[in-house]
Amino acid sequence: MNSYRFRPRPSFQASYGTRSQQRLLLAALVIFLVASLVLGFLYTRTVVYRNKAEATMNARLNSNLVDAISQVSRMAGGVQSNSAIKLGQIRQHIYAMDQVNTISMSISGEGGRLIPQEAINALYSVLERYEVAVQTATGNTLELRTLLLTHLMSLQELLVNQD
Repeated sequence: MNSYRFRPRPSFQASYGTRSQQRLLLAALVIFLVASLVLGFLYTRTVVYRNKAEATMNARLNSNLVDAISQVSRMAGGVQSNSAIKLGQIRQHIYAMDQVNTISMSISGEGGRLIPQEAINALYSVLERYEVAVQTATGNTLELRTLLLTHLMSLQELLVNQD
């Protein structure tokens, strides 16, 4: 008779409960793995979307800023017949920058602020004074033009250093 016939085979696998418990454990691990992969994918998509949105907003902001600087640079020192139109165009660019800033803050909260509110307020203040000087044809518009250009250039420098 063979004495080895009824010997159990040596097993190197650790036993983790009954077969049904092992199946439940395997199912739980598979579900956990699938959930981790899905959450990782969703997180990656969110980060990519947020980065694209931020890049788009920065591009719009810079485009409007460059256009505003260009408009101010082309203005003459004195009051001309088209000064009010040019000021309106500059105001449109500043308003567009303000709106992009507001949208960014709506998406990301206060941390999403791209332009400090003080800079926007300073630009609107100089524009108001400039418009009054153009409407009344009084005051030194060259000084206000230089001040507006200085504020815009400072904002551009701030945005370049922010990135």
